[in-house]
Amino acid sequence: MQVLLKLKNSVRAAKSYWDYLFLAVSVALLVFFVYWHDIEVLVNEALQSEALNYVLIVPFFAGYLFYAQRRMVYATVQLDARRPQARTKYVNTLVGVSFCLIAFLIYWYGTYTFHPLEYHLLSLPVFLLGVILILFNMKTFKTLLLSTLFLLFIMPPPAEIVYAAGGALASFNTQAAYLLLRTFELPVTLSTVYGAPTLTLEAQVSGPTSFTVDLPCSGVYTLIAFTMFAVFLALALPASSKRKAGIFIVGFSLFAVLNIVRIASIVSAAYFFGEQVALVFFHSFAGLLLITIGMILTFLIVDKLFKKPVYPKAQPLQTCETCRTNRQENMDFCSECGRFSATVRRKLSRSVWTKLALLAIGCSIAALTITAPAFALAQNSIEVTSGWEHAANVFPTVPDYTLKFLYRAASFEKIAKQDAALIYAYYSSNTSAPTVYALINVADSISNLHSWEVCFITYQTAQGQNPIVTVLDSRDVQILENPPLIAHYLTFEHPDNYTQVTLYWYEKATFHIGITAEQKYVRISLLIRLEQNRTDYKALEEKLYNFSKMIAEHWAPLKTQTALALGIPAQQLLLALSLGFVITAETAQRSTESRKRSNNLKIFNNTATLEEKLMLQTILDLTEEKKAFTTKEIAAALSRKTGKPVNLDKLLENLNQLESYGFIDKDVVSRGNQPVQVWKNRLPK
Repeated sequence: MQVLLKLKNSVRAAKSYWDYLFLAVSVALLVFFVYWHDIEVLVNEALQSEALNYVLIVPFFAGYLFYAQRRMVYATVQLDARRPQARTKYVNTLVGVSFCLIAFLIYWYGTYTFHPLEYHLLSLPVFLLGVILILFNMKTFKTLLLSTLFLLFIMPPPAEIVYAAGGALASFNTQAAYLLLRTFELPVTLSTVYGAPTLTLEAQVSGPTSFTVDLPCSGVYTLIAFTMFAVFLALALPASSKRKAGIFIVGFSLFAVLNIVRIASIVSAAYFFGEQVALVFFHSFAGLLLITIGMILTFLIVDKLFKKPVYPKAQPLQTCETCRTNRQENMDFCSECGRFSATVRRKLSRSVWTKLALLAIGCSIAALTITAPAFALAQNSIEVTSGWEHAANVFPTVPDYTLKFLYRAASFEKIAKQDAALIYAYYSSNTSAPTVYALINVADSISNLHSWEVCFITYQTAQGQNPIVTVLDSRDVQILENPPLIAHYLTFEHPDNYTQVTLYWYEKATFHIGITAEQKYVRISLLIRLEQNRTDYKALEEKLYNFSKMIAEHWAPLKTQTALALGIPAQQLLLALSLGFVITAETAQRSTESRKRSNNLKIFNNTATLEEKLMLQTILDLTEEKKAFTTKEIAAALSRKTGKPVNLDKLLENLNQLESYGFIDKDVVSRGNQPVQVWKNRLPK
């Protein structure tokens, strides 16, 4: 019965907030409609790569953070509705529109780079913040700022950064684990001469066993997931900013220690129980166990450190006699203690729904006419009838060149977790012309199609080694205009006495494999190898560029951006103008308010009564103690100064008058995890 009663009350509460729920769902659908191309790619990457599994829970964590702020949002909206109409409301709307424009420009600019997905996902929180500011007000914007920025965790970290951080982390953790194992006198040696750091154990059960701590074992992916989780806890827990920072710092430091213990425990398990037990049991479950133990210890340490529980019980705010009267008069906030009345329900204004409708129309037009997917989708399909080696229609014929399939790199496919790695060659009828090699790599996810930089440079430096090659040139180049298809040049000298000119790009294509049709990601690479110290590679880059245009047109990517095409200079100019407008509008608004305040203060000092001056001085004195204060706290301070009781109605009248002068302002803060209306001083101390 208790469960049914709680469910009934929850449904009743949901009905009272139905317009807010409908608005939240509408905004979520709007964001999905604009970013569905990128969300599709992101979900696929998270499902295919264990390292990115944590991305799948980021929207749920962000949703909880938004839900936890629902009362504050409702209170800020109601407080703003009670304010007199002012020009600042239109300024906020224009600034919100500018945020959406900035998001669009980041999105569009990213389409003309070699890393479009990262730029697209970076623009998502900016777009959402713009929508919030358009629909509501600056206070709601600030309330939801951190919850919205939490969505930045959906961005897959760049491979170069992951490998660099993973290499440094693997080296440090392995050396620390080695010292820990030697402390307990286990027969282990450490090797860091070549490749990833390796611990060699003289095991009792299975003899000499080597444990290589490479990128997956370094803890870098767990570190990213733990950072996301720690930030979520810091934002979600009803604790002070100091305690939240303590939670993050303690948890982050504790994880570093536990990851060292994890490596040492796996080696120790191999020593006592054998290699199979260590790798199958300890290695498989150590990550989950690590996070569980880490979070429990984090809570215990922070409890002891601050001498207060991390998650204190919610303390209901004390009501006053005025609260009951205000509820009867259908007021949102208590005029005395500032407590927000949850029993008063007000619907969203008509202007909010009008703005939402206009946003939906504008975003629909943008999404349908200016769509810029992260990866171009090839219009032509590839037939794979009897094995990848016999895939038809992969590369076009080129005049004066003969196309020949060379081999399939099966061993590399297993290492890189790719469906296919096929090598072709274009042989010229002119024997003096160099051979152009064409490589196609096919996989279910982009993360399995590593860039050439990762193979030859980043992977080596991550293990403390020098890069295999010496880079001569590295830059992006556009090979198609509509849709924008960006490739990357990489020219390097190899220690095996040759210079390689490489041009590669990514696409998405449909492959007919037997009776099924699957969409997969493709990396197409064109390369020419020359004798070392050749300086004419610039001319060969032009040759590869011409080849790439023919191949890209052969794959015939769908044209999805015919309505608008902005060049990079135009994008940069619009972005600068948008940022300039945001900064100018905010600066102008603050400057206008400051001048108004200064002029009003001069008039006030000359014409105000002693009672009004005493009240203003009382507020200035309270500012020395706290940033915000309720009407009740002002009345108590004023009563202490005068030694007389304060008439609440007269006090409210005077406070509203001071607010009209710009000396103080109404605001909503969270106290006891409950919204409370307070007054804030706006005069310099």
